[in-house]
Amino acid sequence: VFLFDLEFGCSSAHILPELSHGQSFHLALARADCVYFLGGHLLSSDSRPPRLFCLHVELLQGSPLISCESLNTGMSISSAIITRTGPTHRYIILGGYKLDSQKRLECSTVTLDEKGIHIDHLEPPTWIPDIIHSRTWFGGSAGEGSILLGVPT
Repeated sequence: VFLFDLEFGCSSAHILPELSHGQSFHLALARADCVYFLGGHLLSSDSRPPRLFCLHVELLQGSPLISCESLNTGMSISSAIITRTGPTHRYIILGGYKLDSQKRLECSTVTLDEKGIHIDHLEPPTWIPDIIHSRTWFGGSAGEGSILLGVPT
């Protein structure tokens, strides 16, 4: 884990055993001193296990203190699109992949509060056939509550 302090122009590197397998294409959400890593693709096993980590960051003067906790409420997901729905810490997760060629045609809401992270199922949009039958898709947040989704033709 790399921390960058843009105010003072310095950085630090931290090795955490919980994250030693390598993880890519995950989602990251933050509130206060916690950063949540949800899902992702493990390079070592070419899989998407249902993972959820909470990274606690205390910015102490001189040296930050970092700890990582593995939580039991993760999702098997990678390359999903996430957007914040307003001024609170509430997000919508759209799509992503369950397997290399199996799209996740589902939606979820994620809420971060003082007690932690809460993930709930959300009724997905009505998918048009072009999206359902495409092998790939991509996109990103287009502002609060809006998502841009692209499908190569």
